[in-house]
Formats: sequence, C-alpha cells, structure tokens
Amino acid sequence: MSGTVIVTGGGGVIGRAICARLAESGYRPVAADLESSVPEGVDEFAHPFVVMDVTSTASVQAAVTAAVPAGEDLVGIVNCAGVLRDSFVGELDEAKLDLMFQVNIAGMARVVEAAVDRLGEGGSIVNIGSLTGHFGRFTGASVYGATKAGIAAYTRYLAAELAPRGIRVNNVAPGVIRAPMSPSMARVSGGEEASAAHAMLRRIGEPHEVAEVVEFFVSPRSSFVTAQTLLVDGGVVAW
Repeated sequence: MSGTVIVTGGGGVIGRAICARLAESGYRPVAADLESSVPEGVDEFAHPFVVMDVTSTASVQAAVTAAVPAGEDLVGIVNCAGVLRDSFVGELDEAKLDLMFQVNIAGMARVVEAAVDRLGEGGSIVNIGSLTGHFGRFTGASVYGATKAGIAAYTRYLAAELAPRGIRVNNVAPGVIRAPMSPSMARVSGGEEASAAHAMLRRIGEPHEVAEVVEFFVSPRSSFVTAQTLLVDGGVVAW
C-alpha cells in the first residue's frame, strides 16, 4: 500500500497506534493535532506531524495543505480527534458542551470539507466514534455519547454522498482502551477495573486493537464496505 493518510488526533495514544499500524502497511501517515498533544517523554513519534486545531477552519485548511504536498496522493482520512468532558445532570457546563460538539462533530466535518477533494476513487474516510454512542451505562457521559452517536449518523450520510465518487466512509467505535485516563473519563467509567467488568472479554482494549480495524478500513481489503459502524469494545454493547 502507499499514499498519504491524515490522522487527526494523531498525537494521542490511539492516534499514535493508528499511525504506526498504517506505516507498517506502507502508507505515509501524517499526524495532525495540537502542538501540546504529544505527551512529554514520548520518543517513538516517528511520523510526519502537522499542527491542526479542528475547531478552526483556517487551521484545518493550513494543516491539510502542509500534510499533502503537491504531487502526493491522499488515500485516507482518519478522524480520530475527540474530547470527553463529563456532563452530569445538574452540573451543565456550557464550555464543555461547546468543546465536545466543536471537536467531536463539527471538527470532523471541517476536516472532511478541507481534505475530501484530495481523495480520489478508492479513497477511504474512517471516523472514530465510541461505544458511548450505543449504550447508556456510563453515567455523566450523556452529551459525549450524543456526539459519538452523531458520528455514526454522520458516517452513514457522508458515505451515501461520497459513494458516487468511489470514496468509502466507515466508523470505528472503540470501547475503553488502555491509555492514561482523564479525570472526566475516570468519573464516567469508574476506572479500568469497572470498565473491564462491562465487557464479555472481561478486559479493556489495547490501542493496537483499534489500529488494526482502522487499517483494514483504509485498505482495499475493505473495498466493498461502507457506511458501517464496527464496535471494538470486547462485547460491551452486545451484552
């Protein structure tokens, strides 16, 4: 495989795993994220990096131009940028609401708008959703879950619109994946042990397990798959 794949949120744990897996398959992954996104001390970040703030149209457009130089083929977009802020009833915070919608939904749309014309026939868009868009057991994640449910709908509509151009669009919805937990994630999930108890497989997932599914959706091996949501959650939602 060859060609450039833009990975938003590429500085995070899952984003870095996706970049690494794509590189193993011969793609040129470009991580697009905030300057502060790569944790201090991370030394395995060996992929091209462009600064992108998905809440800013100008930033997105500049990052796409930098990520895909003239003459390079863009073959995939992975929309991995996302934020979780707890939203318990009675603790409504307008700033949290705005941030989640601006990053998780509007940010994804901005990236597609800026980059889709660089994709040719056979190109692939992979959105990263969440199991929280498909179940309701994480108290305090209602607004976050709503944005992630919105990603599943966005995926279906976008797939229908882009199908005549030969571009596929799919959604990967991870469960709880091993990564440093933010205070918000710990509050809504109860922590790793509690999250593992929700899964049929009785464990949380690993970043590379999400990356494997993303690479499949980017690759021609999934050439007849579009408009789908695949849960990578250890069986949480089905149980």
